[in-house]
Amino acid sequence: MTRDTVPAPVQPPDPAPVPQQPAVGAGLTVAIGQGAVQGAARSITARLVDKFLTHPPDWLRTLWHALPKPWE
Repeated sequence: MTRDTVPAPVQPPDPAPVPQQPAVGAGLTVAIGQGAVQGAARSITARLVDKFLTHPPDWLRTLWHALPKPWE
């Protein structure tokens, strides 16, 4: 064989990357965390609304009476 007829070396193609699967339960902790935050926010809001509607503090009562009421 002469130099002109020697085939160039061929590199094998890179193997296709193996798709990574998420860890078991990875999204579950996020869903639980968001549900807990939403539940806590609802609980706190319900407590505050209940407290202020059943026994409003004096400053809130004063503020309410000081507001202009166009419907009256």
